[in-house]
Amino acid sequence: MNVPLAARSVGIAAAVTALGLLAAPTASAEPDDVTVDIVGEDNAVVMGVRYDAPGAVVCIMAVVPEDGTVAVATVGPTIVMDGDDVDLEAAVEPGDYTVQWSCSSVPAFEQWGTTPPMTAGTATPVAVTVTGTPGSGGSGNPFGS
Repeated sequence: MNVPLAARSVGIAAAVTALGLLAAPTASAEPDDVTVDIVGEDNAVVMGVRYDAPGAVVCIMAVVPEDGTVAVATVGPTIVMDGDDVDLEAAVEPGDYTVQWSCSSVPAFEQWGTTPPMTAGTATPVAVTVTGTPGSGGSGNPFGS
């Protein structure tokens, strides 16, 4: 049976479109899919991250002295998988700090965080106070926990 060329082209185009729709992501992350809790503990700054969407986020935390502009500690990038709770922890000297952070979803590449490091932040940097000295706990691990 001979099928006109125009009909075959339309059929092929419909099949390619259907395959493209099947390959497209079915959902994207929402603003409340990332939960971040930042605290100053006895001898460290801890950023707890929870991600509640399929996939993962990659997070970074920078701890900047309240009266400075250069980070005294940077932790990450750290990967947080769907449903996981992960702590990014930096041991620092006693003092007042501002915590800047960002998380980016994989593979959708949606972003959450503060300005800086982002150019258009979704959150305000967090002020924390650390009262203890490093070495009395806390990991300061540059790769997260």
